[in-house]
Amino acid sequence: MKDGSGLSRWPVFVALGMLVVISVVFLVEFAVSTGAELQKTPSATLDAASYQDEVLPLLADADPQRGAALVEEHNCIACHRMGAENNIAPPFQGLAARAGLRRPPLSAEAYVYESITHPTAYVVEGFSPAMPQNYPDLLTGRDLGDIIAYLLSPDAY
Repeated sequence: MKDGSGLSRWPVFVALGMLVVISVVFLVEFAVSTGAELQKTPSATLDAASYQDEVLPLLADADPQRGAALVEEHNCIACHRMGAENNIAPPFQGLAARAGLRRPPLSAEAYVYESITHPTAYVVEGFSPAMPQNYPDLLTGRDLGDIIAYLLSPDAY
């Protein structure tokens, strides 16, 4: 059906147009989802000072006793208390003394905050990166503050 007007080619142009639109939508979705994933990991702009800016408000009214209950509720003790004996994860006991020295220039509270919210940013030598990475989605700011306060207290074990 060639009549010289190009009508026989319109299905090809429609198919190509749809392919272009689908490709653009895919690329945009890919870029957005990749950007969201990158935000879950520390960036170059997240440093000792910015961690302090994040964690200090969380500790303002923190309740270490509630933090102790949350550590048990979220079963952190399976790896950090019982599993620590088998080198599954570093123990909570003595964390307050080690935390400030573990990852300079992070303060103790900034280090613990990073360890919970970005557990693969730094993995203690001799341990696997086995910490669940969904705690930022599971814990509220209050929960984080309470847990950090507990972990940095002398009662943490």
